Amino acid sequence: MRVEIEILGSGTSSGIPTVGCDCWVCRSDNPRNKRLRASALFRVGTGEAETRLLVDVTPDVRMQALRANLSSVHGVLITHTHADHCHGLDDLRALYWGGGRQPLPIRAYPEAMASLRRAFAYIFDDEYDYKGVARVSPGVFEHEPFVVAGVTVTPVPVVHGNMRVAGFRVGDVAYITDCNEVPAPSMEKLRGTRLLVLDALRRAPHPTHMSLPAALEVARRVGVERVFFTHINHDLEHDSVNRELPPWAQLGYDRLRAAVEADGRVTVTEPGPNGQPHAVAW
Repeated sequence: MRVEIEILGSGTSSGIPTVGCDCWVCRSDNPRNKRLRASALFRVGTGEAETRLLVDVTPDVRMQALRANLSSVHGVLITHTHADHCHGLDDLRALYWGGGRQPLPIRAYPEAMASLRRAFAYIFDDEYDYKGVARVSPGVFEHEPFVVAGVTVTPVPVVHGNMRVAGFRVGDVAYITDCNEVPAPSMEKLRGTRLLVLDALRRAPHPTHMSLPAALEVARRVGVERVFFTHINHDLEHDSVNRELPPWAQLGYDRLRAAVEADGRVTVTEPGPNGQPHAVAW
């Protein structure tokens, strides 16, 4: 089974460039330093059989979907309900329409689902009489794997300050954002992961996010073949930081696509000038 993850956004809550900031990263003309809010897309299988699972619905989701040429998804996974990860929920309506107006499965921790129901009550109200809204099929999970649109997803609980956040593993690919700790049981859930996208906010320690050194150590301990870091702020300039990292670890960037192929190879692609993906050497 082929499993790909596309980084739809690699930035922290403010996005990069940050409003009002004049630092060298925010002023950079390097497109890999332009970061929308952190989100990802799992693509499982190929061709007509491809299943697409969106991870988080950021305030930038409209632009992310347009850039990715994404018109529909088969399910939505919510890591947590901080604004930069869920306040684009209303924009699911375009993906709902593109999917033939079939209710979109959306999965979250129970406390996260309760928060979404409060903030977006009309989306969850079957009696809400307005056609310009997404219809969803909500469900919750805890520690055990669950199935969405025929795809088995393993939740990976991580710590984000005083709240829990869900990471997700599909096959040998995992995505973890917004955490300052990966507990020992979750490290075990990650064993065998070959491709990982992991939170790394900045160089210095932070109370609710992984620093780059801490994230690198987690990736080493898991033993991944390839790791890309995400949820990056303007302390980390793409090219200069990557020159310091081992070849199997790099900063992620918007529109990067990495996959564990059906034959076991790990591949990395990005959009070319014609919009079609082309291989990236590593």
